[in-house]
Amino acid sequence: MAEMPHSVYKYILKNTKRKQGIVIILTLALLPLAPVPLEIQRRILDEAIAQKDAELLVVLALFYVGALLLGAGLKFLMKLQREYISAGLVHSLRQSLYHCIYTVTPPSRLSQKGESIDEGAVVAMLTSEAQKLGGFAGSAFSGPLLQLGTLVSVLGYMFWIEPLVASIALALYSPQLLIVPLAQMRMNTLTKNTALTVRELGGFIVDNAEHALVGKEPPQEYLGLTDRILSLRKKFALTKNTMKSINNLLIALGPFGVTVYGGYLVINGETEIGVILAFVSGLERLAGPIRELIELYREVAFARIRYGLLLEAAKHTPMVKTS
Repeated sequence: MAEMPHSVYKYILKNTKRKQGIVIILTLALLPLAPVPLEIQRRILDEAIAQKDAELLVVLALFYVGALLLGAGLKFLMKLQREYISAGLVHSLRQSLYHCIYTVTPPSRLSQKGESIDEGAVVAMLTSEAQKLGGFAGSAFSGPLLQLGTLVSVLGYMFWIEPLVASIALALYSPQLLIVPLAQMRMNTLTKNTALTVRELGGFIVDNAEHALVGKEPPQEYLGLTDRILSLRKKFALTKNTMKSINNLLIALGPFGVTVYGGYLVINGETEIGVILAFVSGLERLAGPIRELIELYREVAFARIRYGLLLEAAKHTPMVKTS
């Protein structure tokens, strides 16, 4: 078995290249469908209902249902394939970790007097840590492509229909491009420091003999480590929820701004009510991809941290004293 690459994306691509291609094809097939319901809604209001054309109304309704069914079918296949990729990568990751820890471990390390592989650390790596990292693999490539593609498709449609109103909506959402990376950088640092401190806490328990701990008050070193973990997690929670609150506020302001300005244009006869309805629906469709992109951005950052720590731990196999 080959050595694990240094990049989490290289590892994912190496083990799931063909399946990722299938997911990407399904994702690309979904993207043109994103603005279709918006255009049909606009035509139902501005053409079928305004002109009292029942036949056109039925035709547009059938197209709308057909687009929804096609989109639902493609999403089902895409999500199913993502789950298969995640499950397969967890399987591959466990094999790779086993290979790094046991197969390529120098025999001299295992033969040293009084030392053996830390089975507790190995169990953690092969179970929960591998599972968390593998869960990210299914959407590693198709997730950003789908959400970014949906944003581009819907925004492109909105600019085609009414550029000025679309510009207002885009301006209300653009501050997130600055807020999210800055907040994520801080969360990355806090996550890594927390993981290292938790590992240090585990090392403290392993290094101290049982008779030195049983029946006594917790040592100052132990209390210091647990206090540091608590402080790091509080800072992480504060950063994460501050970012979410600001993003949710900006997302909520989008439909409000479009409704107010679009209503002004309708009152002055400069646009039609169907356009405003399409824009409000479009902004609702943008909110989901924006939130998903923020979550994916976080998952990518955390996956890189987890993979780096896992790779480092696997290459420097944890050892404990046996006597």
